[in-house]
Amino acid sequence: MATTGSNYAKALAKYAQELNNAARRVLGRRTIGKNKTYGEASGALRKSLKYEAKGGKVMFGSPLPYAQFIYWGVNGTEKKRGSPYSYGSKQPPMDAIKKWMRVKPLRLRDKDGRFIAQTDAGLSSAAFLIARSIKKKGIASLKYYEKAYDETIKKAENKLSEAFAKDLFNDFSAKVGNIKMTPK
Repeated sequence: MATTGSNYAKALAKYAQELNNAARRVLGRRTIGKNKTYGEASGALRKSLKYEAKGGKVMFGSPLPYAQFIYWGVNGTEKKRGSPYSYGSKQPPMDAIKKWMRVKPLRLRDKDGRFIAQTDAGLSSAAFLIARSIKKKGIASLKYYEKAYDETIKKAENKLSEAFAKDLFNDFSAKVGNIKMTPK
């Protein structure tokens, strides 16, 4: 029913853009406890979020291979998170953790709690320990599109329904005898 020039298709495309922007905001503001800068470190996932509105339908997603693991989470070996993905014998990649450690300014400490120099061996050791902890505890899901939908749908419902009604009545006509009636 919704053609590309229809009011509904235009309103849907506008809402899809708003929803995608809201999902990007959700990814940027994730916090855990007092850690206000917990959100996505590199911003790559946030920047990769795309949508496509075509024929009255909208598809959302990201081409990044790890997007699904952030969205659905990953079960750990010791803690289950209700995710379709689980860590088996493999751990998260240490290269990715090292990259994350460089983006997030983490400082290494010794056993007494004093800061120490960041050597490659020290970073590798810390990355291994972090990877092992992630393997055990898993990754909590962040359903950024669901959260964005919950935030934006109330505002968009009226606009979408009005656009749908306009399209419906544009296609509406009646014929009574020799007289044909169409909306203006």
